[in-house]
Amino acid sequence: MPPREPEQLGPLDAVAFLVELVMLGLLVWAGHLLADGWRGWLLGVGFAAVAIAIWARWMAPRSTLRLPNPARLAFETALFGLTGILLAMGGQPWWGAGFAVVATAVFASRVPNDP
Repeated sequence: MPPREPEQLGPLDAVAFLVELVMLGLLVWAGHLLADGWRGWLLGVGFAAVAIAIWARWMAPRSTLRLPNPARLAFETALFGLTGILLAMGGQPWWGAGFAVVATAVFASRVPNDP
């Protein structure tokens, strides 16, 4: 099998990756806000693990089951929205809304160049 051509990544791709990492941190934080002590951290890690599984299965660039756009953008937006809702439920509605809006905007701006 011939080697794959390296993907051309730009600054927006780096920002999108940073948004994905921030989402994981916010999911852990949301779990901590929703429950006290170690249960909150465990809940947050569980939230992040579910998000990782969903992302790896249907949205990761090298996934064999990667959804085509616009379905992928819809699922990404739903995941960002769910992160925002969990933060709002934990008492941080502005963080939740801000993250959901910024993350969706970043990923929506990538759609024309994202196969």
